[in-house]
Amino acid sequence: MVVEGPLAGGHLGFGMDWANYDLATIFAEIHHYLQSEQLDIPLIPAGGIFTGSDAVSFLESGAAAVQVATRFTVSKECGLPEDVKQRYFEASEDQIEVNQISPTGYPMRMLSNSPAIGDGIRPNCEAYGYLLDSTGNCSYISAYNREVEANPGVKKIVVRDKTCLCTQMRNFDCWTCGHYAYRLKDTSRRLLDGSYQLLSAEHIFHDYQFSTDGKIAVPA
Repeated sequence: MVVEGPLAGGHLGFGMDWANYDLATIFAEIHHYLQSEQLDIPLIPAGGIFTGSDAVSFLESGAAAVQVATRFTVSKECGLPEDVKQRYFEASEDQIEVNQISPTGYPMRMLSNSPAIGDGIRPNCEAYGYLLDSTGNCSYISAYNREVEANPGVKKIVVRDKTCLCTQMRNFDCWTCGHYAYRLKDTSRRLLDGSYQLLSAEHIFHDYQFSTDGKIAVPA
């Protein structure tokens, strides 16, 4: 069972009061409940586990494994375009935001400079339409039509409260990330051209395995 906390990337299983919750506390409560009921179900905490020390802390508390993602967004093997990976490296703490632009109704954590934010692209539900409800609608269609009606003759519509999530994700324009994405720059080295060195997935995995005292190994 994966127990995802409030510092995870992308859609959150919390409201906009996510900051009032803590993964360690949630994990401990569920772990205690399973033990009290004699249920042998492996627990896998996720969300905000940025270092090997973070992982070890959960393993020592009874986790069967940990689930991590944000560290691997800047790996060579990650499918994101390389220029987008650099945006992740460059992100500052105040560029990590939780907003409500997803048509799903769930809050999402992403980089505040994601092209998906404020983009008024025409809905592509005919091609993708993964989020359509039983009536063939989604909240982005409603938001888009509202802006078109309010701005007659305007060629480039801006929709700030929702996004065409299916298309934006397909185009790599919705840059979801975990809370600690601003620390990614500390996991790499800056090159002479100002860009950051991409990491191998193997390097990141080994750092989770062998790092201690909250330290992060940068590439040679």
